[in-house]
Amino acid sequence: MILTVTLNPAIDKILIVDTFEVHKLHRLQSGEMSMVSAGGKGVNIAQLLAKLNHEVIASGFAGGHSGHMLCDAIREQGITTNFIFTQGATRTNISILDRKNETLTEINDFGQEISEEDMRFFIENFERLLSRVQVIVIAGSLPRGVSPEIYIELIQKARKKGKKVIIHTSPKHMDILLEAQPFLINPDMRSDHTLFGQTVDGVDQFLEAGEDILRKCPESQFVIFTHRLENVVAVTRSMGYVMRPKDMNIVNMLGYGDAYLGGFIHALEQGYSVKNTLQYASAAGLTDVEDIHKEILDVSKIDSNLYRIEIDEIKL
Repeated sequence: MILTVTLNPAIDKILIVDTFEVHKLHRLQSGEMSMVSAGGKGVNIAQLLAKLNHEVIASGFAGGHSGHMLCDAIREQGITTNFIFTQGATRTNISILDRKNETLTEINDFGQEISEEDMRFFIENFERLLSRVQVIVIAGSLPRGVSPEIYIELIQKARKKGKKVIIHTSPKHMDILLEAQPFLINPDMRSDHTLFGQTVDGVDQFLEAGEDILRKCPESQFVIFTHRLENVVAVTRSMGYVMRPKDMNIVNMLGYGDAYLGGFIHALEQGYSVKNTLQYASAAGLTDVEDIHKEILDVSKIDSNLYRIEIDEIKL
């Protein structure tokens, strides 16, 4: 069983227009141009894993009417929910996809504030869940009131129980992650291309940064950079891998990194080799961006896209 932790989940509202302009009235042409779904990175990953026939528990914080909507939507997909309900309301994030100009405008709400008491309840609940799961995914932003130190506490508790922890969060928390040493580190560098105060971009810099992180984290096994779709870079203790999807037709960038990690976890749990795991993960990401929906509706397309992933192997 797999546990996903989304500390700052959301209701995602996606609006699709042909040309988005400020100071202008936009009318949606059909119901398909407006989509509402449960969101937050860990939630998105849980949804893909459930479609791939994994047993999944989704956890985190929720609040208010929107929090009940969130949990209902997650359970409808066959996922067990284990959220701590708090004061305030689960946030709503709005994304505006302009099909003609190929732009994506995102407006993310600030979310609810988490009290020390709610945080304590969550940690106690997290410890109880550890006996039921093998893999833990911690993904997404931190809500107000929660210190980045929470990553150390959660990861170390899981590691003491022999669980694999995969984390996808802002690179500004990298110092914390070096201490926690999760199994896999996937920095969310969509809007922040810096690590340890230095700009990191391009294959060579990703390879170097991944090696540096693994040198500082003797218990970690993977560092993966997914924000450059044309050159996804993975670093292990002995090899570097560059995944290049062929002939991409990008329709929607929402959910790419989440689909990638969901695909990675699925392949890892199936016992695939490292190379084949990374290939499957990239095929999942590719499948996601070539559809207008945030999530992959037909997971069989992932296997159909495996041949489109070219992989360069680099001995480190």
